[in-house]
Amino acid sequence: MQRSRLASLLVFAGVLLVLASMGLLSSVLDDWEQANGSFRLNKLTVNIDRSVASAADAGLSLRDAGQLVKAWSPLPVAYSAKAQTRAAAGAASAVADVFGVNGHYRDFAEVRLKAGTSIAPASVDEHSRVAVIGSRLADRLFRSGQVVGKPIELFGAAFTIIGVYDSEGSLLRQMTDDGIPDVLIPVTAMFDVHASARIDTLQLAARPDASVDSEGEAAQRVLEAIGQPPTQFRVANGVLAFTRIAQLRALLLFGCGAIAIVMLAQLTYRLLGRAYGLLRGRLLTDDWSDALLSEKRRLLTSVLAMAGMAACIAGLWELIRFRLYIPPEWVPEQVIDLSFYMDKLRSLWQQQAADGGYVPSSPERLADAAGRLAGRLFAAGALLGVPVFLLGIRLWAMVRVPLYLQLQQLFFCIPAAALAAFAAARWAGLYYRIEPLEYAVAGALFTVSIFYFTSTKGVTLSHEKNS
Repeated sequence: MQRSRLASLLVFAGVLLVLASMGLLSSVLDDWEQANGSFRLNKLTVNIDRSVASAADAGLSLRDAGQLVKAWSPLPVAYSAKAQTRAAAGAASAVADVFGVNGHYRDFAEVRLKAGTSIAPASVDEHSRVAVIGSRLADRLFRSGQVVGKPIELFGAAFTIIGVYDSEGSLLRQMTDDGIPDVLIPVTAMFDVHASARIDTLQLAARPDASVDSEGEAAQRVLEAIGQPPTQFRVANGVLAFTRIAQLRALLLFGCGAIAIVMLAQLTYRLLGRAYGLLRGRLLTDDWSDALLSEKRRLLTSVLAMAGMAACIAGLWELIRFRLYIPPEWVPEQVIDLSFYMDKLRSLWQQQAADGGYVPSSPERLADAAGRLAGRLFAAGALLGVPVFLLGIRLWAMVRVPLYLQLQQLFFCIPAAALAAFAAARWAGLYYRIEPLEYAVAGALFTVSIFYFTSTKGVTLSHEKNS
């Protein structure tokens, strides 16, 4: 009985880990897309590399940014300058990260307003000294979220608060290591009150009909056209980053579906072997026609079962197959080329060393956080969830739990695990999102595993006492 309970616990833990990792992976990807505004990830992020640009005044001026906007027209561009200063309101003060932004900032970064309005293009054009502050800073300075219309001092100048946004966000946004600013002000006003301000991050809407590589080259050409050396900037492609990280979800689905397909293939082979053995035994005493007539019911049942499993294999393959994206620079001319891979590993180590002095932009921090969180969820589902579930099913078969009881417990495990995963997602500030495709693949793995291990151990449909 204890082994049966342990098996049930392992099965539930495996189902929970698989469903939670599948759903949370989709939720993280969805939250990541939404955090990038209305353009989602169809954009390029151009950020100053201060580890290369040693000059203190590296970056773009307002004039340079205006020229770049014209060169990239008709697609929109958002640009920002960031600095740290002490924000003061009366006797209260706090160190704040201030972003000076243009009117397109909200198109490229989601600003979840809790009150008031955001920075409008007119405010940028008029050099208005207005500010939109985060809820955490509002609580520190005013002990309240009702601060619209109140004054705040930034860079020693007076600004008027016109809006408050949620600066807490989801778990993904909290993992960005202060990538979320405390205050947003018009970039023109920042240049007015902060003499050393420079625009260091640009977000360019990508052309949907252009390739990934050509978009990066186009951004570099635009920088050259306005007199900025491209070597002082790093260009990150949002579509490329999303493609790489989204593959983890597809790989998890592929792994679950592939295991189910292998089990179905082995079950089909077993049925074929049993049908062959049945006919062979009959042919020892009967001819072909008599053997087929005498065993037609069992043979027909086996044929229908094998046809059904073949259809399931084909359907699962259609659901899980995908095209794996491998960056072109990681594809050698010869498959077996050790020197190529050694050079690539060496370049990765060198890149890590170079990244030590690089300060990533907010979109890059968000992408890095999404990659880390997605990687952990993938590991939880693929390296923990699936093995734990299969171990539990195997233990069920070893203690000879009846097949109907296994299916009954699995039926209750799935909604309970989905509810627990939903609660975990809400705790993390995410909207739990699991698609019918994911339920179908996971359900196929769960169900096929029960039949596979049950048939291996010879468990019957009749109720037997557990040891």
